[in-house]
Amino acid sequence: MNLLFHAKEVTYSEALGGDIVQVSFQEEPDPDIDYGKKGAPLPPAIKYVLISANYEFSGIKHVEWCDGEEFDGGQSIRKVEITKTRLKLVVVNGFNFEVTFNTDEITFQKIVAFLSDVMGESFV
Repeated sequence: MNLLFHAKEVTYSEALGGDIVQVSFQEEPDPDIDYGKKGAPLPPAIKYVLISANYEFSGIKHVEWCDGEEFDGGQSIRKVEITKTRLKLVVVNGFNFEVTFNTDEITFQKIVAFLSDVMGESFV
């Protein structure tokens, strides 16, 4: 599988004092749907790549994704390259992801720090 898209929403988030970290590259922001109303529709599937780690346990970074139709994940990272506008990611099963994006400098630096242990010489 090759998944290519431009992420209009890029987030870095931490929970439990940094024990859980998530980085998300999402093609479109989540739609505003009032789920309190009866018959509210399910949200549409949006292309995304999510990288997460739980440092309370293994700290291994896992990747999940949606290609706009189906969801999959649970793979660890084989190779990652990141610049200020592009993420290239290969997971253990051989799937490739290429995401272009724009984000602020603080978010970008947090993402780079988060991915630094799996970047090795792949960092650009």
